Amino acid sequence: MSLKDIRPALRAFVLAAPGISSAISGRMYPSRLPQGTKDGGIVYNRISGQGDHHNEGPSGLARVRMQIDCWMPSHDDAAALALLVKAGIDGYRGVMGAGDAAVQVQGVFFDSERDLPFDDVGKLCGVSHDYFIFYEER
Repeated sequence: MSLKDIRPALRAFVLAAPGISSAISGRMYPSRLPQGTKDGGIVYNRISGQGDHHNEGPSGLARVRMQIDCWMPSHDDAAALALLVKAGIDGYRGVMGAGDAAVQVQGVFFDSERDLPFDDVGKLCGVSHDYFIFYEER
């Protein structure tokens, strides 16, 4: 049995949330914005992960802390995009993704937020949110 990676499923789910894809034209990337991006976008990173075990071995459940950074030309637009993401995923439980990339999510929980330093190169403002995601990796 192969293990499931939450990142592709999370990306598909966030981009499908109302208003997000149109706001960023599908610009959602792992780790960092591509060099030269000036129109903004979303960046997601797995900050940490944890498995779960019982007496017979792995339970199949996992918990990750995902950081989702929203970058836009103005701070107000970055904050508004971060709130769209939060409205779309905070408290969610169900299936994320489709086909072989589908992942059963037990719960998504908003944890913290912070403003990011101004990006002098791309001239972008950022707002960062952390979420705990509990899901079935097996």
